[in-house]
Amino acid sequence: MGPEVVTILVGGARWTAFEQITVRAAFDEAARAFTFVAAAELGSSPTNRIFAKGTPVQIFANDDLVLTGYVNRKQPKFDAESAQITVSGRSASADLVDGSAEHETGRFKDKTPLEIGQEVSRNYRGTGFVTDQKLDKVEQYQLTPGETCHRCVEKMTRQQGMTITGTADGRAMITKAGARRHAGALIEGVNILTGESDHNDSNQHSKYSVRGQRPFGHGVDNLEIEAVATDKTVKRHRPVVIVQDDDTTKDHAKKRAKNRRDRAAGNALKATISVQGWRDDAGKLWNPGWLIWTESPFLDIAQDMLIESVDLAQNEDGSIAFLSLTDPRSYGGKGGKGNKSGGEWSQDDGDAE
Repeated sequence: MGPEVVTILVGGARWTAFEQITVRAAFDEAARAFTFVAAAELGSSPTNRIFAKGTPVQIFANDDLVLTGYVNRKQPKFDAESAQITVSGRSASADLVDGSAEHETGRFKDKTPLEIGQEVSRNYRGTGFVTDQKLDKVEQYQLTPGETCHRCVEKMTRQQGMTITGTADGRAMITKAGARRHAGALIEGVNILTGESDHNDSNQHSKYSVRGQRPFGHGVDNLEIEAVATDKTVKRHRPVVIVQDDDTTKDHAKKRAKNRRDRAAGNALKATISVQGWRDDAGKLWNPGWLIWTESPFLDIAQDMLIESVDLAQNEDGSIAFLSLTDPRSYGGKGGKGNKSGGEWSQDDGDAE
């Protein structure tokens, strides 16, 4: 694939005079980020004004929107041989990550995390929470003074096996891993330029116990809640106890125990791979949270992998995508049936009790 035609829309004009650019999108980050080195073709003063702090920007790859956000930082630099201005920023949803939640009472009853998120962020312009999933209602939620919009919603969505990721149009999407798949595959000797992997079971346990209680009610069902998920692939005695600080139920405790076990198993396999170009075989930009079949004998991987983060880089040498990959279970997805990664590969699909 040839280099992308990358343009930055700022002040109603399209800017293409930059020496290099990187755009980062991560599945577990609610805001995307960018950095580019601007060539001061118009002179230092006009370029500095164009990319002043707080300036709205949009970044496009060919005709595809990649990021909608603002300039956060500008760093002019010169010496006897060169002069450059480094500009960086994040997507509009960074305001939800950094800004405090606002609500008259701070109390919510029988509302979904999306509804709560939309209420606490209603004064934020140019961004907001959206979802492509069906979310369960939260029986009760009390806003903690000073907590951010993102933290408020993330606590509830995590209990439901969801993740909040930044979108190209500057919003925060509540979604689930592995809902979509990229065309083609990442194959050693075909399209993988560089690669490294990490097979690591140091955070896996033989038993995951989640304990908690409800802030109201009485009796064992409300005051002595415990759920246990076992991982029979861990042969040694390695139990762990997780104390649920927030309000929980039996079902939520079971879901968290299972999710904690599955995510630990998923995080035991990571990889970082670079490929030429920013797109898959169907011409779609690489997206975090999507699945891609990955096969590399040297990395000891042959299975579906989830794209955890994408760094799209372009300079005078062309367009390169750096893909951070993980086993889909690390985000609540399912291990593929055709997995053949590592001689020790296996998984425990049992439910929590």
